[in-house]
Amino acid sequence: MNILVTGSSGFVGTHLCARLWKEHQNVFYLARPHNFTQELGSDGNTFFFANNNIGALMLFLRQNQIEGIIHLASLYLQSHQEKDIPDLIQSNVYLGTAILEAACKAGVKWFINTGTIWQNFNAPDGSDLYCPVNLYAATKQAFMNIAKFYSETTNIRICTLKLCDTYGPNDTRRKIYALFEENARNGELLKMSAGEQKMDILHIDDVVDGFMHLTKMMHNGEELRDEYVLSSGNQLTLREIAVKYEKEHNVQLNIEWGARPYRTREVMTPYKGNVLPGWNPQKVI
Repeated sequence: MNILVTGSSGFVGTHLCARLWKEHQNVFYLARPHNFTQELGSDGNTFFFANNNIGALMLFLRQNQIEGIIHLASLYLQSHQEKDIPDLIQSNVYLGTAILEAACKAGVKWFINTGTIWQNFNAPDGSDLYCPVNLYAATKQAFMNIAKFYSETTNIRICTLKLCDTYGPNDTRRKIYALFEENARNGELLKMSAGEQKMDILHIDDVVDGFMHLTKMMHNGEELRDEYVLSSGNQLTLREIAVKYEKEHNVQLNIEWGARPYRTREVMTPYKGNVLPGWNPQKVI
């Protein structure tokens, strides 16, 4: 298959592209000129999306006979300021819309979008009820709504894969495992909330397995819902995760529990959506 990946320089993207290469898929990239890294591939395999040139992207997709697109690129912000709004809309709404416009005109067969379980704050289990934790989640939902237009009016098949929290090697994000690793190294006091919020957290290898499985399903033309969730199926409190980390790595974390208040709209119990059929996590903590 000829597959275009966006967000290939991010945490999920780098691991997914390595897996695609391993399975001998022909991988192409969409990058912004300012964040392209040479190790992604040769220039001939990369489209630099500059000046919002949708027509040029359409030609690139057509000339390289791109069958499917895996859309990982996004801007994540836990909380936003006024100045962040243009970048959030540009990254999480406009970019995907531009890619879909070009993809439909180029005859691309399928499009995998990446969402977040934060789009379903306090939603009943198994429902698709929309309630965003923050503006980031709202922009992810806005793009899903736009994508629905393209799936209804063209031949492209679109499916969104919603992710829970993720962890794994070479993670430069300040996620919980990265904070624990830093604390284990330096021993400095880590001030945290009371730690009773539950988390659904997946190893990156399981996340990549999910994308690879969905890619095969899309390629084979299988009947699919509009959206699925990747979930560990094992919700633990933040305190429980810390204890497991200490036992696994034989360290003592220096954490002051309750030193920080819970965030506005803190997710105390993660959303349980419809898990991708035929996929099961292998590295549950």
